[in-house]
Amino acid sequence: MSASAASAARLLATIEYDGTSFHGSQLQPGVRTVQREVEAALSRLFDRRTRIDLAGRTDAGVHATAQEIAFAAPRRWDADELARALGAVLPDDIGVRRVRETAADFHPRFDAEARRYRYAIATGARRRPFLRDRCWSPGWPLDPEALARLAAAISGERSFERFARAGQPERGTRCRVGSAIWLFDRPPFAFFEIVADRFLHHMVRYLVGTSVEIAAGRRPFDDFERLLAGEAGSRPVFPAPPGGLYLTGVRYAGEWNSDPDLLW
Repeated sequence: MSASAASAARLLATIEYDGTSFHGSQLQPGVRTVQREVEAALSRLFDRRTRIDLAGRTDAGVHATAQEIAFAAPRRWDADELARALGAVLPDDIGVRRVRETAADFHPRFDAEARRYRYAIATGARRRPFLRDRCWSPGWPLDPEALARLAAAISGERSFERFARAGQPERGTRCRVGSAIWLFDRPPFAFFEIVADRFLHHMVRYLVGTSVEIAAGRRPFDDFERLLAGEAGSRPVFPAPPGGLYLTGVRYAGEWNSDPDLLW
């Protein structure tokens, strides 16, 4: 083991962020991202360039209440002390929930068993302009029974090619969905919650957008079945807006890193 490796600890942090002004979580040249801001803050604290690994990628405008990041830190830093210091230097739209030490070979993405997302919708005909970056207000009456029936059809392992943004063949299109459900116990909001081993680009937003169209009577139920079956020529009309989507949990060794009800 090198001297530099011996003097560093592998730390794991749970962070949350308002994704409204970010071009996603992953580092991209010339734009503001969550990774860029966190790496800049850690590099400032450690007085050396620091890179992070993330549990999952969130797109522009998408939020997280339980994103996991891992990084190397000088051993002089206590985990609780670092959580306070990092929270103090990060911008206001990123917060630190906790920091703890982990195994040297732990990777928050590759060691994750599953990830959980929630999508928030304001039901009813009234639009909610002050929540436009926090939820979707389609302004259409929705049939809860239709939404529940659609969600029940999603679980299982299959290709979600028709519910993904085109142009990513190298990633593969098969995902294993452990559960998918609509929650209606907090009016005037409804929530779509989905747990899977992986997600395709825009997959959750396409599932929500298509489900809402069908539940509003704007599209036949059979279209959903054709999309799930991957029939050629079938496509969703649009993805739901990004502001309603939240990464609410990552599961490691059978344990979730967060309560899904943390925010809503």
